[in-house]
Amino acid sequence: MPADPKTMLFLSGLSTLFIVGAGSAVLGLAVPFYEQEFQLSTATSGLLVSTVWIGCLTGVLTMYFKGAQITPRPPLAMVVVGSVLLAVAPAFWVALLGALIFGIGYGVIAALFNSRVLYAFGAQGAPRIGMLNVLYSVGAIVAPYGFTLMGARLQPVFWAMAALSAVTWVFSGRVGLTGLPAPQAHGRGFKLHWPILILALLSIGIEASLVGLGPSALNRAGLSAQRAAELLSLFFVAALAARIMLVLVAHRLADFGIFVFAIGWAALCGLGAALFSPVLFFPLLGISAGLFFQGVYVTATRKMGDDPRVSPVIFALGQVGAILSPLFYARFMDPLGSHGFFWLVTGVAWAAFVFSALSYRAMMR
Repeated sequence: MPADPKTMLFLSGLSTLFIVGAGSAVLGLAVPFYEQEFQLSTATSGLLVSTVWIGCLTGVLTMYFKGAQITPRPPLAMVVVGSVLLAVAPAFWVALLGALIFGIGYGVIAALFNSRVLYAFGAQGAPRIGMLNVLYSVGAIVAPYGFTLMGARLQPVFWAMAALSAVTWVFSGRVGLTGLPAPQAHGRGFKLHWPILILALLSIGIEASLVGLGPSALNRAGLSAQRAAELLSLFFVAALAARIMLVLVAHRLADFGIFVFAIGWAALCGLGAALFSPVLFFPLLGISAGLFFQGVYVTATRKMGDDPRVSPVIFALGQVGAILSPLFYARFMDPLGSHGFFWLVTGVAWAAFVFSALSYRAMMR
């Protein structure tokens, strides 16, 4: 096992992002599962998604205030505990507790590894972040496939996540605070840029809702749970392909240009799913999901400075979107009919696209 702490930081990040990617995907499949298991409404079972993101926001805020003291081990321990609770869940409130604990670990992990890998690897930091997101997508592809192989059973997937998290906890001990910016960097160059933060809120909210409520929306469009799981895997295949492409060509593209394309693509595919075929257009929405994060994260970092607080702030606004958006979509999708979810995604994505196109020059300065 490599002894270099910087190498261990990156390897731990790859393993950890694979785990949370798997968790984000399988929790989306858990919404209709718990809906049937505990006889819940969509609005109630959809609380699972928002609870995860409430946990994520809590984790990100923890990083904002205490990030200089946190190593990878505490959030990995929370992912283990959360996965175990989700695996055993005799009642819905236990599942919500597991989702909350998992989410806290997820939020700390996202803010910790992205910022520290970016700082530790310097000029190679952005491609390394792309690689972390590739592993996130691989986990998100594997989890729904495992769910299908296990006869649409959640428990084996959650137990596998717990086991892999425990193994990663063991070998992440050598990482420590590697990649933490130097103390003198604190307090320099920090400035809020609300336009890009609002776009982060909207776009990450769309991504979280597609993952968390997409399977339920597909069920309402007349597809079986197994077919919905297969389409969710294809969604993450498309996201993975987009992220691999970014690793190869991101240095040649304008960071905000990546976001404008992603949100415009989401608007087009959302409309296609609403009017024509969710089977065809839902997986294609994965391309937007694969591009959103890098487009807003790199742009926001450029606009807001290199202060260590910048990364948690960007993640925090994204988490607010991920908390509120599923609640909004779950509340209003049913009155709009069997394809209501996709109509809502279309409306929000078109509004964000128009705003981002009009503000393109300002964003690129």
